[in-house]
Amino acid sequence: MQCVQGFVKNETFSRNRILLVAFVARITLVNFTDIDYHVFSDAAKHVSNGGSPFDRATYRYTPALAWILLPVVIFPDFGKILFCVFDILVAFLYFKIMEKDLNETKDEEARDEMEGDQTMNVVMYWLANPLTAVISARGNAESIVSAVVLLNILLLQKGHWMSAALVHGALAIQLKIYPLIYLPCVFLSLSSFGAQKGFVAKLKSLLTNWRGFAYVLVTLISYGLVVLFFYLIYGQLFLDEYLIYHIKRRDLAHNFSPYFYPLYIYEAEPVISQIIGLGAFIPQLMLTVVFAFKHYHDLPFCWFITTFAFVTYNKVCTSQYFVWYIVLLPLLAHKIMMSRKRALTLIGAWFGTQGIWLLTAYLFEFEGHDTFFLMFLASCLFLITNSIILKQIMNHYVWIGKQKTE
Repeated sequence: MQCVQGFVKNETFSRNRILLVAFVARITLVNFTDIDYHVFSDAAKHVSNGGSPFDRATYRYTPALAWILLPVVIFPDFGKILFCVFDILVAFLYFKIMEKDLNETKDEEARDEMEGDQTMNVVMYWLANPLTAVISARGNAESIVSAVVLLNILLLQKGHWMSAALVHGALAIQLKIYPLIYLPCVFLSLSSFGAQKGFVAKLKSLLTNWRGFAYVLVTLISYGLVVLFFYLIYGQLFLDEYLIYHIKRRDLAHNFSPYFYPLYIYEAEPVISQIIGLGAFIPQLMLTVVFAFKHYHDLPFCWFITTFAFVTYNKVCTSQYFVWYIVLLPLLAHKIMMSRKRALTLIGAWFGTQGIWLLTAYLFEFEGHDTFFLMFLASCLFLITNSIILKQIMNHYVWIGKQKTE
């Protein structure tokens, strides 16, 4: 540990140099291409020719992404490099957000130790993470979403809640629908709920939370205006592919979510299938509200556990979804007071249960073995493992505000 801390604090490997090295490392991977990048590129080419990005089958993203990627018509790797730039921007935003904790630490020795821990976490969980590096370099746009989410946190941290609301609605939710789950937490963080005593006083603080209501309103209106803008250009097809598809989506293909199996079994029963699909939202909604009320005072942590639960219990779960919560981990990893043995055990279980699922999927897809039900069991095991990991993180996380009041 001391060796790593010495590495990140050495002037030769300052934060700026670390960012530069990480960017160069990512550029070396752009020769590999993700299937999503072909979809993005084809959509951009349709736009370049005066058509709609939705002329490309399976394009179900915001048209803004196709517009941003227009240069791929001339420079095919433009999008990959752009995603790598945003990947590094994510790390830069980490350091900006972490400045608050550093500035509040008066002891110079403690400050240096915290700075070393923070930088190490950014390197370990993001910059040197093969999952995040490969996803961006191969042409997946998750790094743009990640950067916008962190920008949202930074603006809220600095008290610029109106600007944060615009970013939240016009950018974050526009790029991916899932940041909607952060609204309850932000609403509560802008209230005086925690300072009130008694049920009536707490209820009144919620009903008179004008900043919170304004934040939600600005977020939803800004999102709605962007949706309206694209609807006027691309019509009903835009709504069907970009928005309605994700609400009604029933993914029968095997994935990390156990929901794929019952949805597959009841494929011929549309009513039952729809009940299963809509019922999947219930645990997600409940946990989003519960976590918001319990942890609204610590936005990075609340957003992390909310996203972790949302992905874990989602009716569709693929590896790229993991980035949605991994991006928040460097902001709180140094506050998880857990033994190294326990941490390594949980990390090993997370990778191990993924490996079990991937093995059953490989035997099914490439070897022709009937492991479909085994994949379902592996998905259940992965869900249970994630639930345990989430509980352990919550049990061992120490909010810095709590540390100061003790």
